[in-house]
Amino acid sequence: MLELIYFLTKIENIGNIRILNILKKFNTLKELKSADKRILTKIEGISESTANSIISMLNKSDDFKKSYDLLYDTLEKKNIKTVTIFDDEYPANLKNIYDPPVLLYYKGKLNKTDEFSISVIGTRYPTEYGRNVCLNLVKELSELKIPIISGMAKGIDSVSHLAALSNDNLTYAILGSGVDVVYPAENRKLYQEICERGVVISEYEPGAKPDKVNFPRRNRIISGISLGTIIIETGIRGGSMITAELAIDQNKEIFAVPGPVFSKRSEGANFLIKQGMAKLITGSEDVINELEYKLNSYIKKDVKKTAVKDIELNLFERKLFEEIKDEPVHIDSLSENTELNISDCLVNLLSLEFKGLIRQLPGKKFIRLK
Repeated sequence: MLELIYFLTKIENIGNIRILNILKKFNTLKELKSADKRILTKIEGISESTANSIISMLNKSDDFKKSYDLLYDTLEKKNIKTVTIFDDEYPANLKNIYDPPVLLYYKGKLNKTDEFSISVIGTRYPTEYGRNVCLNLVKELSELKIPIISGMAKGIDSVSHLAALSNDNLTYAILGSGVDVVYPAENRKLYQEICERGVVISEYEPGAKPDKVNFPRRNRIISGISLGTIIIETGIRGGSMITAELAIDQNKEIFAVPGPVFSKRSEGANFLIKQGMAKLITGSEDVINELEYKLNSYIKKDVKKTAVKDIELNLFERKLFEEIKDEPVHIDSLSENTELNISDCLVNLLSLEFKGLIRQLPGKKFIRLK
């Protein structure tokens, strides 16, 4: 499968979505070689032009074999591993974005706990305030063993990784170059430590240079792997704003740390908060509370929750609460099962939410917290 996937990634102007469509039809490069143009054009998204590109590439099989053999040698020599979207080790959250990379290269060891990770990103030139906020946030998240995702850039990214490592926590660095290319060069020591104690990941093959066009695509992986993204200091046109847009498209939570209103480095974060695109946070507790319904199976809180029986509920609240379980339930179902109209449901559901018993999810769905 790796040989076929690598072959398809070498074809120009054929992205991950069309590659996935091809992989639904073929399992090996040998199978693909036996296909003619008519079969290829029946695959969703494969035009005659794309089919011609595939056939042209197949006709250069000797050149591809040299390229694949070189890749294989490089992976062995540099201890680089690969994971495809069909493998169990592939990050679970990343599989669910619109355009997941079909092939990832990595150094280190992937960990299933990345399903509960948080991305922490920001400006390359943070203020002392931004650095301190980042250190404190990552320290608090690390105490709960929530993995930290970032891009190993200068500034907030580097602080995030360092804070995670210093608190003995897992961290993933997502690169816009090959996993064997350290960028920026000043982060070589950090890179080596992440390889040893965390994971360095890229969708670009070994040796790929950190070209400017790579980073916006890299950012979708940063937001895609995690449950949510924290933004600490960014200009209005900073790279973190691109990641925020991608996170919105992926239906991920966005958190932003407010900063001084006259600071250019806080302009982006403040804008996201003002527009309602990001939730204002002042500490890790704000993040945990917002993601509680996704993290409650992972985090064991020391704080003992108040027993439900000690919370006073009226008749309608009790009826609704008994219908809400650990899986999201739609308000229409609640109305039907409790024989309450939608208006009465909403009033009493809001009361249950204020009492910390349930949480409203997108799409008028509700889930139990206790």
